[in-house]
Amino acid sequence: MEHIKPGHTHPIVCLDAGHSGDYNRSPAVEEYYESDMNWTLHLLLKAALERYGIEVTTTRKTQDTVMDVYERGAASRGCDLFLSLHSNAVGSETNENVDYVVVYVPQDGSGDEIGQILADGISLVMGTRQVGRIAAREGSSGDYYGVIRGAAAVGTVGLILEHSFHTNTRSTHWLLGLNS
Repeated sequence: MEHIKPGHTHPIVCLDAGHSGDYNRSPAVEEYYESDMNWTLHLLLKAALERYGIEVTTTRKTQDTVMDVYERGAASRGCDLFLSLHSNAVGSETNENVDYVVVYVPQDGSGDEIGQILADGISLVMGTRQVGRIAAREGSSGDYYGVIRGAAAVGTVGLILEHSFHTNTRSTHWLLGLNS
């Protein structure tokens, strides 16, 4: 893995369950909250990565812990990769036409390759209608997303994984299935 830092014998990944509390309810499936899915997914992903010998840290100990986005990214100090887990939305209404994974990557290109690999893999597993993609978003002070800026400030490649759209009924039901 090209992102392993010198001196590390195995990758160290920091997982961030994006959003705290009960946040971002789906208009497509009322029992879905993005914050709940992010929390469940980060626990599942942590266990899976550890089974493969990857060391995993997390940004928060409980779902109700509130942290600033920059602080969450900076919590990845010493890690090789920072992954902030999310689901996306198109407006505030159900939209069945948009169903793809997007991985937000740093503007400097440092996360492009791993970001596309993850976008492709998540799309395949979720069975999304459109292909996965990467995107970088510019802000007034560099990268738009605070978690990516925070990770970069401590020398970690930071990515935001948007697991398709919780405004899409099919994807939302798939994501809800993580709880079963």
